[in-house]
Amino acid sequence: MRWKLRIDFEKWHGNGNDFVIVNTVENKLKVKKDFIRKASNRNEGVGFDQLIKLCLPTKETHDFFVKFFNADGSEANMCLNGIRCVASYVWRNSFAPQKKISFMTKAGIVECFPSKKSKVSVYIKNPVDISNPRLHKMLTNKSKQPFNLLNIGNNHLCIKMQSISKVDLAKIYKELPKSAKDIEINLSIYKKEKNKISIRTYENGVGETLSCGSASLSVASIFINKVKGPIEVSSFGGKLNFRKYNDGILMAGPTSFIFKGNIDG
Repeated sequence: MRWKLRIDFEKWHGNGNDFVIVNTVENKLKVKKDFIRKASNRNEGVGFDQLIKLCLPTKETHDFFVKFFNADGSEANMCLNGIRCVASYVWRNSFAPQKKISFMTKAGIVECFPSKKSKVSVYIKNPVDISNPRLHKMLTNKSKQPFNLLNIGNNHLCIKMQSISKVDLAKIYKELPKSAKDIEINLSIYKKEKNKISIRTYENGVGETLSCGSASLSVASIFINKVKGPIEVSSFGGKLNFRKYNDGILMAGPTSFIFKGNIDG
């Protein structure tokens, strides 16, 4: 008789962007793509945008190593809403004191620390432009709207529009050039009014989400040196705040514990 593996988890969300967090610090687990796809199903599984593995550090330069997996089983390099939730998970379970902690991700080290009003702040370096002249030309020929191609561990196409409420975001993503999908692009459309930005995001491997932290930060970074004071980015899931900090950007946003449980692996 073969025993089924029970995987313990906690479910969290940051601005409606929801995650299942699995602790592999104490229990070494190999999470397979089939399991992620089944567990992410909102009708037959737990339901989530991403599964996050909390792992032991690989070097002395950081406290934990974190891996992110999209609902379709593919791996993402970074998720800023997710990293805030992982920080809260660590503090809630007393895996580290409630002060600054550093996480190694595939995109590099990210620092998190408690903020006001039960929020979590994240410090990260500025996004960089994606150097892909061929893709840039294809998008310029296809779109009449101004856009930016940015990388912050994940690749983001950010398109500025006059209105985003009635736009068929899934259709725009579907019609993107193959070369954009080959680099696992995330698509965002946004509207800016002074220091406030409204945004919608279609995440690669997930679909349209209520919020995407790295997309929000990417859009905020376009304007952060052009306006005075912090920038507020609003999505269907809620609001995130951004401001210049040292040689990078500081994000502040909420996290919420939903429930914990276990599921057959």
